[in-house]
Amino acid sequence: MIAISNHQINKTLSWWTGALLLCASLTACSSDSTIQEEDVDDGSVPMQFSQAVMSAPVRRAASTTNYLTQGFLVSCWKGFGSAKKSVVMDKYEVKYKTDPWANLSKWDYVGSTTEGYRKTQIERYWDSNAFPYRFYAISPCPAADSIDKYFTLTDTELVIPTTYVYQTCNNGVLTAGAEPYMPAQVECPNGSNEQDVDLLNKKVISKDRTQNGATTKYDRYVALPFHHLTSKVRFAIYNNYGKETPADFHLYNIRVKVVSDNFITEGYGYTADLANSDMLHGAFTTTTKAANDSQRLLLQTDDSKQGDLNKAIDREHAYYCECKDGMLQIPQTGVRMTISFDVYGLDYKSDFTSTDGHIVYDKATKTIHYTDIAIKDDKNNIDSFNWESNNIYTYVLKVSEFYPLTIDFSAELSPWTNVYGNIETNLEQ
Repeated sequence: MIAISNHQINKTLSWWTGALLLCASLTACSSDSTIQEEDVDDGSVPMQFSQAVMSAPVRRAASTTNYLTQGFLVSCWKGFGSAKKSVVMDKYEVKYKTDPWANLSKWDYVGSTTEGYRKTQIERYWDSNAFPYRFYAISPCPAADSIDKYFTLTDTELVIPTTYVYQTCNNGVLTAGAEPYMPAQVECPNGSNEQDVDLLNKKVISKDRTQNGATTKYDRYVALPFHHLTSKVRFAIYNNYGKETPADFHLYNIRVKVVSDNFITEGYGYTADLANSDMLHGAFTTTTKAANDSQRLLLQTDDSKQGDLNKAIDREHAYYCECKDGMLQIPQTGVRMTISFDVYGLDYKSDFTSTDGHIVYDKATKTIHYTDIAIKDDKNNIDSFNWESNNIYTYVLKVSEFYPLTIDFSAELSPWTNVYGNIETNLEQ
């Protein structure tokens, strides 16, 4: 017999009707906790996401409003890693709901098909005897009619049947690229609201209880930091020229291209083995490789976009080649690149060409042309690079001498702090 608390008796008749109809349609209701009654151990503490509830409807700038309507898809287990492990949420849709009459905004998963969910989803309560809890999620939430047919989100496997596409940059204008979904993977080891762990970066999740100027009313809630399945790359140049520089000293006509074979521009059908790894260390079922040189050209500028080398004199003021935020790339290994650029302003005595032909100076235009200079990490003596999910790779070129050309290359690995395409968030990021 299932114990019914006073809190549960006060549930609406529509909730009971949905739950009973769902259970009656099956031969047994004991093995799948998504169709059992709520947990009764801590029936006064419902499971909520993020800030859980706002004191007023949250408003966002027009450019981010749509992200709030996309929601996320989540699966949850209690007793994870034990013999008592059971499903709490089996691909629940979580929607951002605003009730202007109640002056309330919240992330919510409780509802029925009449309320826009693809199935009846009942409220869950924390079971104090069943920690740890695990939450696996993807954002935004896929279309309801495709979730069960195409998407897998279990404790052993993640399957996202969609296409990720790289980006290139032309004079500061990015191609569209594609990063359709981002994952989150969180463990709640105990009842403390301050000890949840982001399993994708192995850090304890910091929860700001007054995030966005509103205070959550719940003592126990889950924040889901979403991460990127793609990489980003960007390029910066600065001048460390020791001599006096001319008043007009500009950098332009930049071209960064990939010169290695098998450069991947598109990945389809992402799958991760969650029994042995995490959501960021999966693979694409099918990849598309660059078919020609134009597809290997990552970045280019012309003479209408000029970096001022009298301003770009250190790392802090480096010229980011009209693409400071970087370009989405498909995670891959063994990428080799070259850079070409022109420098105007230096007044040498005569024309010259380097013995390898990569440097040409034209005295008439006071321009040095650098062509296909290999990008490398001088410190580690490598000229090919691996790109992993959820990282930004910054390639910094420090020019110490222009002829003979002396460039100090350094490749930086940075955490991805700007989350594009994500819900603009009450979710901790």
